[in-house]
Amino acid sequence: MHTKRDTYQIITDTILQALETCGPCERPWVGPSLTMPVNAVSGHEYRGTNVVMLWVAANEAGYAENQWATFKQWSENGASVRKGEKGTPVIWFKMLERQGDEVGDIDAEDENGRRIPCARLSWVFNVAQLDGYQPEKARAPEHNQVSPIETADALITASGAKIRHEGANAFYRPSTDEIVLPPQHLFTGTSTSSATEAFYGVVLHELTHWSGPRLKREFGKRFGDDAYAAEELVAELGAAFLCARLGVSAEPRADHAKYLASWIKILKGDRKAFITAASKASEASDYLLALPD
Repeated sequence: MHTKRDTYQIITDTILQALETCGPCERPWVGPSLTMPVNAVSGHEYRGTNVVMLWVAANEAGYAENQWATFKQWSENGASVRKGEKGTPVIWFKMLERQGDEVGDIDAEDENGRRIPCARLSWVFNVAQLDGYQPEKARAPEHNQVSPIETADALITASGAKIRHEGANAFYRPSTDEIVLPPQHLFTGTSTSSATEAFYGVVLHELTHWSGPRLKREFGKRFGDDAYAAEELVAELGAAFLCARLGVSAEPRADHAKYLASWIKILKGDRKAFITAASKASEASDYLLALPD
C-alpha cells in the first residue's frame, strides 16, 4: 500500500522524467493521435493528472489506442495482461470521515471539515498490453481537424473574450482583460502541424489564461515567485485538454522552452504541484467547454 507521500511522488517523478527528456520544444504527452484516454470497461474518460499520465505512457510506448483498465477489470472481461507488462499509475481519492481528533487513515490531512480526501494509486494497462482480447475500433476524436474547426470557433465566440489580432506575439493581458494574437495569416505549418492546428492550440492556451480571473484561480503563498510558471503549466495543460476534446492536434508553443526549466523547478520543489495544476486545468477546460451550451 502506497502512502500519500509515495502517491504524489510517483506522479511527480513520472512527469519530471518526461519533461527532462522530452527536448526543448516538445510536449511529452502529445502523441500522433491526441485523444482523451478512457476506461475500456466503464467508458468514462480519465481526468486531470490521469489524462497526462496516460498520454505520456501511450506516447512513450507507441500505443495506437487510448483504452485502459486495471488488471482486475481486464480479467473480469476475459482478457489477460501480457506477462512482463508494466502498469501505469493513475490517481484517485478516497473520502474518509474524521472522528474527533483522530482519523482512521495515516494518509489523511484535515483541510475542509470532517470528510478528508486521501490520494490513492491504481495501476492500469493499455489494450495493447493484453492477450486474448479483441479491442473495439480505436476511439477517434469527436471532431475532425479540418480548418475551420467549427466547434472550436463556437467555443471562442461563446466565451465573449476580447481578442485582438496584431503583432507577432500571443498573450493574455489581465489589465485590459483581452487576448492578443498574431493575425491568422502569420500562423504557418511546421513539420508536425498545420497552420490551423498551431492557431487553435495558441488560442486555447490564451483562453485558459483568460478563464483564470473568472474561476478566481490563484496560487498564493504556496507557489510564491513560481506562481507565474504554475499558471503557464495550467494554460499548457488546459490547451492540451481542450485540443483533445475538440479534435485539434496540439502544437507546442514556440516559447515553450523558456517555461520548461521553471516547471521542472516547481515540480521538484512541490510534489503536489502537478496535481494542483492539472486539476485547475481540468476546471478551466470544463468551464470553457460548457460555454457554447
